[in-house]
Amino acid sequence: MREKKLRDVIILNVAGIFLYTVGIRCFAAPAQIAPGGASGIAILVNYVTGFPVGLFCSLFNLPILLIVWRNKIFPPQFALKAACSIVLLSLMTDLLEPVLPAYADDPLLAALFAGAFMGTGLGMVYLGTSDTGGITMIGLILQRKFPHLKVGSLVSAINILIVLSSGLVYRDVRTILYATVTVYISGIFMDQLVNNSNSRNLMIVMSECTDMVRCVFLEERAGITVLKGEGGYTSETQRVIMGAIDRADCARIQKKVEAVDPHALIIVAEASNVIGKKFGHMI
Repeated sequence: MREKKLRDVIILNVAGIFLYTVGIRCFAAPAQIAPGGASGIAILVNYVTGFPVGLFCSLFNLPILLIVWRNKIFPPQFALKAACSIVLLSLMTDLLEPVLPAYADDPLLAALFAGAFMGTGLGMVYLGTSDTGGITMIGLILQRKFPHLKVGSLVSAINILIVLSSGLVYRDVRTILYATVTVYISGIFMDQLVNNSNSRNLMIVMSECTDMVRCVFLEERAGITVLKGEGGYTSETQRVIMGAIDRADCARIQKKVEAVDPHALIIVAEASNVIGKKFGHMI
């Protein structure tokens, strides 16, 4: 089980970093789009000096990650995984440059697809309990020193500054607009992917055979809560079983509950975001 989990984490990180690399190399950099963050700075530096994008990302991120690790802002295990992700991103970004095709015919299409690939890639890396570093980690360091500081506002301000700087570097105001589109689309794709990973089906079962129904959930290793309820018409006390169930397991559990109690009332509803206990923890 542990080996399978480790394998899934590795696959998520490698695939996510590859998609992020495609977003940068195939769409963002060729179309002169600097979508904020360390990658945006790297693209601008590469345009002005020719310095490799991937190498710049490592030189930018690894010292920041070292500060985060020394101050124990994140667990050491997470810091190690983030370091591996940063190095892998650097290698892929530079080594795959001659292989990946570059698209810059339509800047708007490039901005849309750059955002889609980068957002999906970042979401997969996040689901793999890792991170690619960047401006967000700077915000966390500053918040450690200044607790009253709002990280979200600071990160957004820095990213806006990078996007605005792209207009000066490329001497074209349209690059600012395209970079804004990329940042917006990237956020949508990342949020959608991460939120879907936290979604479950909420199953509520009211039955006369509560103990048997509970055994069904326990056999499936599904976490449940037994609530005390009262019949609206009869005023009789009864127990209600409630659990957040993986969508893939929901139909099977429902059939088993119906088998032990054909008269059970089963309510299944979509829970868009389940956080807490063992759910929703990425780090």
